Amino acid sequence: MKKHYTTLLFDADNTLLHFDKDEEEALKRVMADYNLPITEKNCNEYKKINDALWKRFEKGEITKMDIKATRFKIFLNFMGITEGFDPLEINETYLGYLTEGGNTIDGAAEICRFLKDKGYDLYIITNGIANTQARRLEKSGLLPFFTKVFVSETIGFQKPMKEFFTHVLNNIQEKDKEKILVIGDSLSSDIKGAENAGLDYIWYNHRKAELPSGLCAEAIIYNIRELQNIL
Repeated sequence: MKKHYTTLLFDADNTLLHFDKDEEEALKRVMADYNLPITEKNCNEYKKINDALWKRFEKGEITKMDIKATRFKIFLNFMGITEGFDPLEINETYLGYLTEGGNTIDGAAEICRFLKDKGYDLYIITNGIANTQARRLEKSGLLPFFTKVFVSETIGFQKPMKEFFTHVLNNIQEKDKEKILVIGDSLSSDIKGAENAGLDYIWYNHRKAELPSGLCAEAIIYNIRELQNIL
């Protein structure tokens, strides 16, 4: 990579934090609490429901409160359960368990230490729920590597909105966009957000998804450790 960057903006979930693992552990615990059938089919369906709602949130179609209020209602309906449960209560129990997460992507601590030692200024940019993300990041052991954490819930705008990145750019030391690099796994929030803000980016394609047309990434990586060979 020929460009000289000073500042790296990292996505959190499924870039540094192992959200899929935290989500599965929290979901199974809450389903056990409420005696809901824990099956692979049900767990996969919850993930589809939740992912779809977060995609709508990224587009500005719904709020985080809408996600909290509806995801378990939709999930219960999928399982044929229409009464006897309070979806909001289940959601709060689930968030409590999710907060106890903090699993990291293999190699995340190693690469953060490497980049920090090289002199990069590291930040986290996340769309997650503020309290949940704060606790998970604390448990992950990654926080000491980062100058600041930017959370959409606190800012009032979410990735990929330009306003989110404007706030970030106004609150970091580096002011030259040419020296700032976004690193994330989500095409719809991280990559689109970087493009909206006029920032360079690296796509962390850990799911080995098909490359979209028009992608202008500085690099595409499939393992977070690959950053050692790029930066």
